[in-house]
Amino acid sequence: MLTLTSCVGEEPDNIAYVTAVGIDESEEGYIYTIQFANPTKISGGASEEGGSGGQIVENITVEAPSMYSAVKNANTIVSKTMSLSHAKIIVVSEEIAKAGLDEINDIVSRNNDIRPDVYIAVAENSEKYIEEVKPAIELNPIKYYQLIYENRSGSSVPQNTAFDLYTSCESGDIDCVLPLAGVAQTENGDSSEGESGGGKSGNEEKSIENKSIQDAKINEDGYENKTESYIAGQAGKKIKNKSQSLGMAVFKGDKYITKLGSTEAELYNILTDKFKDNNITFYSESNPERPITIRLEQTTAPEYKIDTENKTADIYIRLYGELLSASTDHRKDSSITETDRTSSAMISSAAEKLINELYKTSNADSLGIKRRIKNKFITNAGYEKYCEDFNPSDWSFKVHTDMDLKRTGMTYYR
Repeated sequence: MLTLTSCVGEEPDNIAYVTAVGIDESEEGYIYTIQFANPTKISGGASEEGGSGGQIVENITVEAPSMYSAVKNANTIVSKTMSLSHAKIIVVSEEIAKAGLDEINDIVSRNNDIRPDVYIAVAENSEKYIEEVKPAIELNPIKYYQLIYENRSGSSVPQNTAFDLYTSCESGDIDCVLPLAGVAQTENGDSSEGESGGGKSGNEEKSIENKSIQDAKINEDGYENKTESYIAGQAGKKIKNKSQSLGMAVFKGDKYITKLGSTEAELYNILTDKFKDNNITFYSESNPERPITIRLEQTTAPEYKIDTENKTADIYIRLYGELLSASTDHRKDSSITETDRTSSAMISSAAEKLINELYKTSNADSLGIKRRIKNKFITNAGYEKYCEDFNPSDWSFKVHTDMDLKRTGMTYYR
């Protein structure tokens, strides 16, 4: 028993814990941006007070042929030994993602230090994104990434990890969707301070005009009516935080093919049972100038009824809602019932539009129809024979949304 009381391996004081890794292409190979935490600035050391902003994380940029070489090179720069065991996110550039993430899959699956629940995000420039992530409000950088990428309440990014990417590529029975990361373009082009800018406190910082917001697409179809479907970098008219995670990167196999906005990511989470709740804006037929805001909750997984012979799929979604904002005529129960019906139709229409974008336009099986039909075949040989001619664009979908609005609060219904 006495032998179990000793330490094995490196002492914690001698380890530098990597929180994020960014990968970009270079002429010689790859540029790796390694972000690691400074524990003494997160909680305060024996002779130091806790820090904020840029003080709690450090970035090292090295050029190397692989992630292992990059970590080895970084170890020659800092005194402590780099460890990937607490890394929460790997950000890859769009160029690398388009070429394929097979090497990333191989690294994640073979390296015991990297956990399978690490997030993989796609960014136009991963180095810029990593450099802008310097939390001030949430001092623990690991917690910061968890709050951004694991939040199922109001989430605007898909809830998929490196494990989901690996299994989708190895099995071939689903095409993965990953989060988008990006940096807002400001008027002066300089890095701003704030939650992800470091330095001074938020009250001392001046907001900077976000030029990227003008590229955001506005929804006109009823669901999230008159709100923008943001891609990372586009959120906020005046901002202090330039680093953002919004929208989703669509993959075909291990290759990145297109990007979609935050509204589409929200619908994707609903269709794949990774949505918890959020405040959604709907178009009001009775009063178009005043939007209806409903807090949606999803407590049960969508049900898929698939016809393999006719290549059709009916998706049944069950949601609960609570009116947060509506016109005065919604005090009548008949108006609530009508809102139930129209809002459900808007969700179904928006979901079908997203599915059409994924299956017809991108030819990607992002909902995993191949995975869902396995139980319809007696033998694996029969399933594999059917999948030989599987083409996502051949499939048709119908979404059926059943939403119940709560009759709660101080509103009087008659």
